[in-house]
Amino acid sequence: MRGQESLNFDGRVAIVTGASTGIGRATAEMLAAGGALVAIFARSAQALQAVAAAHEGRMLAVDGDVSEPEAIERLFVETESRFGDCDILINCAGMIDPKPLLDVTPEEWDRMFAVNVRGAYLATRRALPAMIAKRGGAIVNVASISGVIGPEKFPGYVSYCASKAAIISMTEALAVEVKQYGIRVNSVSPGSVDTRMWAAASGGAPASMTAEEVAEVICFLASDRARALNGQDVHVYSS
Repeated sequence: MRGQESLNFDGRVAIVTGASTGIGRATAEMLAAGGALVAIFARSAQALQAVAAAHEGRMLAVDGDVSEPEAIERLFVETESRFGDCDILINCAGMIDPKPLLDVTPEEWDRMFAVNVRGAYLATRRALPAMIAKRGGAIVNVASISGVIGPEKFPGYVSYCASKAAIISMTEALAVEVKQYGIRVNSVSPGSVDTRMWAAASGGAPASMTAEEVAEVICFLASDRARALNGQDVHVYSS
């Protein structure tokens, strides 16, 4: 993992949602390698335990649905009990369900926003009081190039694109609200990343970068080295 040796997270407590695979897992492992105590969250308890087992004492695995307030509350209570208050929050949990808009049911539309947007809202809202109290913290939201206005979109991704655009806008607006407390909020918008989600959605098209390459950008934004960056959406895209 290039560059991790220059990022120091000693004494920091991080929470990473969507951390059982892909970008979330790579980010959690990079934070732990940099000295952070990391709570990892996703629906698959077995996958989370496998990740945490490789970082004994530095990772806490908590399973649950990111869209459920009770699950997010349990995530933070267990993290606070084991490690302390959250200093770094990485909202990485996400889903994709490609199909034409005419075929998307209201329930499927709501589920897309429940995972991709509501989950980030719930985790952020729970993290903020402690960050405000100590006047510091870093939040990084994982959006997508699909949510950026301008680049041509793929057909069948209307609900996904809309949800990721919401994350970018949420990042920009929240950064203004909390900057007075020393809290930074940024997002990353990756292009195609070599993950299971991309493989399932792309029909086998090659990805342009690895999860570790995106994780490096996320960890930079979460670090003190990025203290001049706030309210930014960083495009992570390799052509």
